[in-house]
Amino acid sequence: MKCFLIVTSIFVLAGCEQGSYLNNDTVQLKSDKVGRLEAMGGDLRVYEFTPQTDSKIQCIFVAGDNKGGLTCFDKAPKQ
Repeated sequence: MKCFLIVTSIFVLAGCEQGSYLNNDTVQLKSDKVGRLEAMGGDLRVYEFTPQTDSKIQCIFVAGDNKGGLTCFDKAPKQ
């Protein structure tokens, strides 16, 4: 019983941290674009977004079963 209370307390406290679904101050951000990339063995989800900390950067996050990655780069100047 003691172990159960310790584990439960850890999850409750972690759920209150900044960025948590349980924290009322957490703001949900929208991706610039979302899509699927056909891949062997299952599709990958692709999210493009501009970080809040630098509007001149573009980031791409790819997620899939047992796969994932993030890359960021400078946005090309608009002409």
